[in-house]
Order: sequence, then structure tokens, then C-alpha cells
Amino acid sequence: MTRRVQIYKMKTVITIIYFYAFLIFSCTGNGNGTENQSRINQKDALEIESQIFDDTIKPQEQKYTVFEIDTIPDITQKLVTSPTFIKKRLEKLIGKSMKAKCDSIGVKYPPKFVLFRSFKLEKEFEIWVGDTQKDSLKLLAILPVCAVDNQPSPKLQRGDGKTPEGFYNCDLLYGSSYSFMWINLNRDKISNFGNVGNGCSSFKICTDYPHSIDRRRTQKNVGNSTSTGGEICIHGNCVTAGCISFENENFLPVFLAASHHNKTAYGKIKIHIFPFRFTEENKTYFSKNAYSEMKKDDLIKFWDELEKGYNLFEKTRKALNVSYSGENYNYKQF
Repeated sequence: MTRRVQIYKMKTVITIIYFYAFLIFSCTGNGNGTENQSRINQKDALEIESQIFDDTIKPQEQKYTVFEIDTIPDITQKLVTSPTFIKKRLEKLIGKSMKAKCDSIGVKYPPKFVLFRSFKLEKEFEIWVGDTQKDSLKLLAILPVCAVDNQPSPKLQRGDGKTPEGFYNCDLLYGSSYSFMWINLNRDKISNFGNVGNGCSSFKICTDYPHSIDRRRTQKNVGNSTSTGGEICIHGNCVTAGCISFENENFLPVFLAASHHNKTAYGKIKIHIFPFRFTEENKTYFSKNAYSEMKKDDLIKFWDELEKGYNLFEKTRKALNVSYSGENYNYKQF
């Protein structure tokens, strides 16, 4: 048994406690689910995250991509929420480093097509890029996720604290009335929580969860297809109740890459969210030991559907055109 599996078993009980602790402010429900997280004290939230998600297995830092942050003059404006300003600011901070990485993999900068993949158990996030939607995509970066529900099994309902699993589209969103959704874009303060205004900006990437398969699953397991929750986003400041959250330095390249994606030509950004990397070890262990309200046979069937898309992308490195039929995914390539 690997160390990862041993750690997972030890974390199962504490994760159940985590779910209930976060019920009142989960990334779901009416309004902006990410902003509902403000109902918990920010300091307490970060302390909980550090206790729950410290795997005791230290990240293999050498495997992760590092984007160098350039030294540039500080922002003088108090309020900088303009999407144009934010994109230009991120370009000044890390654009040079991102361009060098694109050059090294043979993709023109800025990349016109961007695709994300996220792995819950491993807490890893991949940025794939290409010149067009039909290209064999190139891996631009692997980044560590700071906070996420990393217990394999999909989100079923509002307030369960779970991160969805499946294939989704993303939109860029700006602005928030809550300080923990703001990032200070002055170089020496990027790692800190921002404040509303005062040289800070709010920007995030939100998925279109739930789709028809999610609603069908919730209906089957919970008895109400409207209680799926929603507003599952990708953002900074390392705080979550179902969203995918990064340390701010690692979120900047995610958002900058997303801002370069040509939505007019290729539609919304795609994200694949998987329970884990589909190794035989992971499949064997979690098919028997995953904590979920779903029946084991249903959970395995769902994961088998996800694995089809996972394997197709692994084989071709080409973007998937995903549609839904009942409980099944249909995969084509552009």
C-alpha cells in the first residue's frame, strides 16, 4: 500500500468533519457561491485548510512549473477592477516568463487555445495550450492546488463541500464585495489577502457546473435535481468549500492563460476535473474505499465514463468536444 493511500485512509474521518464544518458557507446556493465563503472568519478558514489538506507528503516542488514574477512599479490607483487593466498587469508581472515557456514548447505567444485539467487527489492542475483548437496541445504548466476537496467522488448537493468531477466550461468573472476574493497585484504583496480597492483586484474563473449529468445524479441520490448547488470557481487565496483554490502566485498564470484564450473563435475554456489520475492502483483502491453517498456500482460506472475521456486525451493530446446523453458522456475531437 502506498503512502498516499495510507494518508487517504487517515484523512477520511477528518474530511467528514470538514464537510459539516463548511455547510453554512459552501460554494453553492443562491448568489455567488464563492462569496458565501465569507461567512467563516478568514483566519479560521485558512487554519482549517492547513489542517485538513496537509497530506504530510511534501509536494515534489521540482515537478511544478514556476513562473518568474518581474519587478514593476506599484499600482497607484485605489480601485483596479477593469478586465483590461488586470490582463495588462498580469502580462507585466509574468508575461515574459510565460512567453519563454511557450517558446520552449513551440507554441506562439500568447496562446490562442487553452485547456485545463485538474486532479483532486493529487491536488495538481495542468495548463494545456495550442495555436488552434485542432492542434495536439502542449503542456505549458503543472501547478500545485492549495485548497480543494481532494477526496475522490463527485459533488452531489448544495453544502456538501465537494468539488465536482467531470467536463465543464469556464467563464472569467471580476469583482467581489468580499476581501478574501481580492489579490494585491503589487509584486511584494501578491501572496497576501487583498482588500477591496487599495491597489487590489478581484478575478476568478467559474465553471458551468451543474450540467444535465450532475442534475440526474443529484436526483437519483438526493431526490431533488434542483439541490445540486453551483458557482464552483477557480481562484486564489487558498480558501475553499468546493472550489479549486491556489496560492496567489500560482493562480496568476492560470488566469493570464485563460485571458488569452480566444473565446470568439473557440468558445469557452474547457476544464476536465478528475478524481485522480487513472492509474490501476488508484482505481483499485478507490473503487472500494471512496467515501460517497453514491452506490459503489454507480460511482465506478461514472468514473469509467470519465476515464474514457481521460484516455482519449492522453492518447491524442487533442481537445475534446464533450456532450451528454443520459448518464453517459460522448467524446469527439475537433
